[in-house]
Amino acid sequence: MSEQSILRLMMSATVNPDEWDKLEKFMAAARVAVPKEGDGVLIHECHYNPENFEIIFLESYADENELMKHAQSFAPVMNEHKVEWKINRIDLLGNYSDEIFGMMKGMADGAEVNLYKKVFKNK
Repeated sequence: MSEQSILRLMMSATVNPDEWDKLEKFMAAARVAVPKEGDGVLIHECHYNPENFEIIFLESYADENELMKHAQSFAPVMNEHKVEWKINRIDLLGNYSDEIFGMMKGMADGAEVNLYKKVFKNK
């Protein structure tokens, strides 16, 4: 796996305040499901603030194939633990294909979706 192929994603969303308990159950299910997906999911974190009901997902995948494997294997968790949230923004960092970028735009339901392909690294 080259550094060039690694894909990163950051998504901000606001959870319906009445759905906060459902979010906690969703995250508990994710903590069980994601490790079973293997080494292709490099990072899968959700940072959340119950004071303003905002969540931020940070995800990193070895490549697009691993991202798609995650989407398919994680779908049952999403379907079983539906949480009402509004996506605020999605930032895609890496060499995403036009197909994946289009899929993310469709998923964003009109929210801002940004693609950052160039990176300047100090280390």
